[in-house]
This record gives sequence, structure tokens and C-alpha cells, in this order.
Amino acid sequence: NWLPPDLVARMRHDVGKLFEDGYFTPDGLTNTAVKKESQGFSKKADRQTFRGGDGWYDANAGDFPTRKEFADRMKVLRTELAAGLDRPTLVPEGERKHEMTYNWYEPGAKLGRHLDEHHEETKGPKGWQVPTRRSVTWLVYLNGDWKEEEGGALHCFPREDPSAAPVGAHEGNLQVGWIDDLHPVFLDAWRPSGQTALYKLEFDEKKNASKLNKEYVSAVDFDVPRQPVEFDQFLRTEFQSRFEQISTSRLDPRFFSAEGRQQASIMSNSDTDMHHSIDVVPAAGTLVVFDSVSLPHLVKEVTGNRRRIAATGWFHEDSQALPLV
Repeated sequence: NWLPPDLVARMRHDVGKLFEDGYFTPDGLTNTAVKKESQGFSKKADRQTFRGGDGWYDANAGDFPTRKEFADRMKVLRTELAAGLDRPTLVPEGERKHEMTYNWYEPGAKLGRHLDEHHEETKGPKGWQVPTRRSVTWLVYLNGDWKEEEGGALHCFPREDPSAAPVGAHEGNLQVGWIDDLHPVFLDAWRPSGQTALYKLEFDEKKNASKLNKEYVSAVDFDVPRQPVEFDQFLRTEFQSRFEQISTSRLDPRFFSAEGRQQASIMSNSDTDMHHSIDVVPAAGTLVVFDSVSLPHLVKEVTGNRRRIAATGWFHEDSQALPLV
């Protein structure tokens, strides 16, 4: 009930009109090593998307005043999150700053497990060429009277216990994994050596119990290899068995090379039972917000006879600034 029923109804009508007018295109989890047109997305098996950006504010498409009203509500939310999460660069507007979309899932469609953002260094040189990155993911569901047995739930993999330190990013360094299920592990791409290193955060109990200090957990500084990337090989011996990487080639197609042999897929029920997880039923007016870097998630298959529709998007914050040399 975060979104008023009247606005939900108007947005649902807007989605239907845009779909009828041909504004939606099939997409899915993009393997960045392969051209999009070669990835075989279909209307029946994958989500279909009305992209945000200029399209969201296109006065000639659908019900523009309704989308503008919704965008104004999301701006208020974004400002609150900027203060509450201490992410001040969420506030400004600008090029590539924020994304808004509509999603449409036909019966039988689904979306595999993935993350919405990855460390710049794992994307190769192009990772450092954009000024912003996804910081907060949001979803607002638009289906009226949706039942759990109709499928299409958002299936998330949060940690079972609270994190020992803030998640997602630290001093601009994005998170890539966990140690002991509690400690976020960050990738520092700007070491004096010109290479990268992995670290976790520990409280300084001797000098300042409230201050977090870096503890480097990689054996030596290293160059991030081409995809697929497996970070455990760079850890000190005592941390290797205690490390869990958030994205791997088995779980996410964005961690998969064109020449590689492993492809991420929709996880089976046995796979999802391996970790703590929760389901969010896509009921009308429900708002979901989570960190784009640290929370793996998927969309379960729509098993009912209705289409699953939602407004979805990402609030961006500034990418890590390249150091002056």
C-alpha cells in the first residue's frame, strides 16, 4: 500500500496502452560479452521492458502526466534514501543519473539470479568510462489482487544475520563478496602498486571502537583477470574457505565470457534452498528497495494466467573518481 490505489490503477492502464502501442521489447540478463541481438530473448520466456530515460518523460507516449506524478514521488523517496543511507550523490539529476522502466512478464516468463551492479574493474576498461553507477534498486508492483499461487515472486537472497559493516560500497570501492557470512569484502582498484586488492573492515577496539579500519585479505596485489572472475584465488590461505563471492559465472551471466564454458541459468528450487531467502509477492502498491551491489535476486516463473507488471528502476550515485596522477 505504498502507492495509492488510484495511481496504481492509472499506471496499470498506462502500461497496457504502451504495450498495445508497441513500446515494450523483450530483454533479460545481458551477457556483456555477447551482442544483445544474439542473446535470444523472447516475449514468452523473458521480461519485456519499456525503458526509462527520455522514454519515461515522452509526452507523446501513453499517460505522461501519470508517469510524471510517479516520478515526482520517487524523487522524494530518493532524497530520503540519500540522507538515510549517507549516499549524497543520489540527489542530483543528470545524464545517466537514474533509470525508470515498466516490466511486463507473460505467463511462463521469469528472470534468473543476478546482481544489478558490479565493480567497475570487473567490466574491463569500459567500466570506468561512465560517471555514475546503480546504487539502489526499487520496484513498485501494479497487479491487482495478485495471489501467491500465480508465481512471479521476487526471490531475494539476503544475509541471514546483520552485516558487520555497511554493505555495497566503502569509500567508493564496491563489494564483491563476504567472509564468514558477516563481513563484506571490497575490491580496492587504486592501490599504490597500480593493481587491486581485497579487504574487509574491522572495528578499531584499541583506539576508537566506532572506527572501521581496512584489513587486506588478499595475499598480494593483483590484476583482475578477464571474465569469468573468481576472487578466492587471490585471498590469503586462511580466508579462502571462508569467502563467498556474490557473483560468479555459474550464478550471473554478467560474470561469463564469450569463450567461457559456464553460463548462468535460472536457479532450480534446490539451488535456492542453499541460502537464506525470502519471497515478495508482487501485490499492487508494494514498494521494494534494496542495495544494487550486494543483494542477489531473481523473478520466479509466472505460473498464473495473468501478466505480471511493475514499475522498476535504479537510483544512481557517482562512480568512484579516478585518482589524480
